Amino acid sequence: MADIAAEDIFQMHPQIRWAALASDNGELIFSAMRPGTEAYSPERDDQFLLLGGLIMDGVAQRQSQWLGKFEFVFVAYENATQIVAHVQGGYVVLTVEPSVSTEEVMSIAKRLPELCSSHMTEIMRDG
Repeated sequence: MADIAAEDIFQMHPQIRWAALASDNGELIFSAMRPGTEAYSPERDDQFLLLGGLIMDGVAQRQSQWLGKFEFVFVAYENATQIVAHVQGGYVVLTVEPSVSTEEVMSIAKRLPELCSSHMTEIMRDG
């Protein structure tokens, strides 16, 4: 199977702005802004967005012992909604336009693990 790229995530919904994939050990697989989309933050701050995603993922994983398997979390900001989804061997962080409905955000988040699973399996096997 072909490796996943940011373009694969962008194809999920036309209002996905930015996407990043990292392994559980923090290895950045990719980080990209949708072509033609204006960034709200400097490119150097992508690492901060990933770190925030890692922290959210870690907190949610800790709480999963009581609440069940962690799937995703999203935070609505004024300019964008951020989604953090746990995938096998890592996590995905992405942002969508604020006009994307809660139902659409949840639909995107629920499809991320399947989209990313084959790539993360390859990384875990090779890494």
